[in-house]
Amino acid sequence: MKVLRDDEGNFVIYLLMKDLNFHLSKKEELVKLIKTSVLKVNEIYRLNLKGFYKVRVYFHSKVGCVLELIPMEDIGFSDTLDLRVIIYFNQKFYFEVENFDFLPPHKKIIFINDKYYVDVDSLKEKELFSLFEFGQLIYREDLVENLFCGKTIFN
Repeated sequence: MKVLRDDEGNFVIYLLMKDLNFHLSKKEELVKLIKTSVLKVNEIYRLNLKGFYKVRVYFHSKVGCVLELIPMEDIGFSDTLDLRVIIYFNQKFYFEVENFDFLPPHKKIIFINDKYYVDVDSLKEKELFSLFEFGQLIYREDLVENLFCGKTIFN
């Protein structure tokens, strides 16, 4: 599990597959699991989340899920936490690194804007978890679409 906060007050929570126990076919259970996970993270990391948050959930079969918590209007929710969960399935995930040496051998790599990207689907589990340390996970559709303009190389 990894929790980050950006400059705009949004939180990004990375839940790895081993941290999750879910069935994608049962939407109600999935939403309940996400809400429970956010409450646990709020308690463990003392994030002091209060108000109304939109939670974008991005799933990947190898990685697990990424939760983006975006604060919305907090009128009437000053002491409570309310979550609106939006789930995105079948999302492409890539790792972004600045140093070519961190990438595993024999992979298709995309080079754009002085950064290297490798498709998560092409990685083995050991490679995947080592890149969590050295790279950034790219998962949103608007970011992934930009990768098609890059130069494809093989290492």
